Amino acid sequence: MKTYPLFALIEDRACLVVGGGAVGERKVLDLLAAGAKVTVVSRELTPGLAELAAQERLSFIQGDFTPRHLDGMMLVVGATDDLVVNQQVSAAAQARGLLVNIVDAPELCTFIVPAQVRRGPLTIAVSTGGASPALARKVREELEQHFGPDYGLYLRVLQAVRNQILARRRGHPENQRLFQGLIAGPLQEAIARGDRTQALAVLEKALGEVLTVEDLAAALDEAEVKSKK
Repeated sequence: MKTYPLFALIEDRACLVVGGGAVGERKVLDLLAAGAKVTVVSRELTPGLAELAAQERLSFIQGDFTPRHLDGMMLVVGATDDLVVNQQVSAAAQARGLLVNIVDAPELCTFIVPAQVRRGPLTIAVSTGGASPALARKVREELEQHFGPDYGLYLRVLQAVRNQILARRRGHPENQRLFQGLIAGPLQEAIARGDRTQALAVLEKALGEVLTVEDLAAALDEAEVKSKK
């Protein structure tokens, strides 16, 4: 299967999941992690989905799928164990030109969901084009070992100092040198150890010609706060 890799921007966009079982729950959690506004159509919900509905983190329509449930949607996921229903979801979504994924039925999809590693803003996606989902999972597990949880905070720090530099001198010819020097240094290792003093020293050495120690400490604080959300 030939595919064109892309990352869809679905924050605050309406997405539909048909099916409230365990598979549907996994798909809902992925969509919520991307900031989507999720509606679930199903006769029943897992306890996890029921709790999310009670918290108003998703909208729940109890009953069977009908094409009118697609009104206003950007993206659709079919996650039922009923082939006929999944075919109906796919056909109705494609008739409207909507992105649709039917779990474990690539022939009914207009997009497939890759194996993913998420570390804060960092997302790494792995796909075998449907040839071997098992291999995609294996590669994902290997990536999870290499890119540990610290990468979320690491990337937040990079983002915070980059924003500060661009605010001061956007378009400066030396900016790229500073950014490259920073990621080539031992910042990630210091963050992985939880060594804030060393992390601040690395930042000062790499960016001290542009940002003050106070600026850099503020960037670290900002990154740590965002990483805890």
